[in-house]
Amino acid sequence: MSGRFDKKLILISILLSAALSGCLSPDGPPAVFSRNDSGSTGEQIRVAATIAPLADLVRAVGGDRVEVTVVVPPGAEPHSFEPTPSLMVRLSQADIYVMNGAGLEFWMDNLLAANRELKMVDSSRGVELLHEHGKESNPHIWLSLRNSAIQVENICAGLSDLDPDHQDYYVQNRDDYLEKLHELDKELESLFASTKGRIFVVQHPAWSYFARDYGLEQIPLLVEEKEPGPRYLSRVIDLANKNNITTVFVEPQFNPKAAEVIAQEMSARLIILDPLAPDYLENMRYAGRQIAQSMQSAGQG
Repeated sequence: MSGRFDKKLILISILLSAALSGCLSPDGPPAVFSRNDSGSTGEQIRVAATIAPLADLVRAVGGDRVEVTVVVPPGAEPHSFEPTPSLMVRLSQADIYVMNGAGLEFWMDNLLAANRELKMVDSSRGVELLHEHGKESNPHIWLSLRNSAIQVENICAGLSDLDPDHQDYYVQNRDDYLEKLHELDKELESLFASTKGRIFVVQHPAWSYFARDYGLEQIPLLVEEKEPGPRYLSRVIDLANKNNITTVFVEPQFNPKAAEVIAQEMSARLIILDPLAPDYLENMRYAGRQIAQSMQSAGQG
C-alpha cells in the first residue's frame, strides 16, 4: 500500500473518531407527554414510546384508543439520549410506557424510580437477540419485520391488559397489521432471492437483524461504536472494490463527513437510510429496495 493511501486511511480514522463524538443534535426539545386531565376510563390511553418506529407500531395496534408520545426526538441518537429529570417526571404520568428493550433504554431504571406504578411493556420480550462481538445485545430489533411482529404481539398484550374492555379491538388491529408485516417480509424475501450479491456497507451497524432475516452480510464502517483503525478500513475498501460495491448507507443521526471520505476512496455514493423514520412499513420497504438495488449493481458472487 502506498504512503499516500496510508495517510488517507489515517485521515479517515480521525474523521470517524470525530463523527462518533459529534452525532447530530436534535433541532428542538423532546416531545413532552401531555396528560389529559379528564382521565376517565373512556378517554384515550396515554402511551409513551421510546422511538418513532415503535410509536407507529403502538398506533397500529391501539388505533383511536391511544394517544402516543415519542420520547427520543427527531435527529437524536437513542444510544446517547438521556431524558432530563423534568422529562422523567412527565413521562411517569403516562398510563403505559412501551419500551424497545434489548438495552436501548439504559436510563429506564431512573424512570421506574420516579413512578414504580407505571405499567411497562418490554416489546423485545421473545425476540432472539444478536450479541455481536461477544458483548451486549444489539438493540436495533425493530429493523426486522419478523422481530416487529413479536413487538406488535407484546404491545397488543400490554394494551389489552390495561384496557380489557377493548381487547377485541386491539386483537383485530394486531392481526391486520401482522398481515401487512408478513406480506412485506415475503416481498423482500423474494426481492433478495434475486439479487446478485449479499454484501452491503453501512456507516453504523443498525441493520444486523435485517441482514440476518434475508441471509445478507452487513459491513459497518464503525465497529462497536468506536473508531476503526486504518487496517480495518483498508480491508473494507478492498472488499468493496473487489465486489464492485458502489453504495455506502449512512444515517441522519450521524455526521456523514467520515463516510464521505471513505465513499470517495470506494468510488461509492452515499444513500441515507433512517432507522428511526416514523412510517415504519414504508421505511422498511424503502430500505429493502435500496439495499437490494445496491446489490443488483454489484458484481458479487
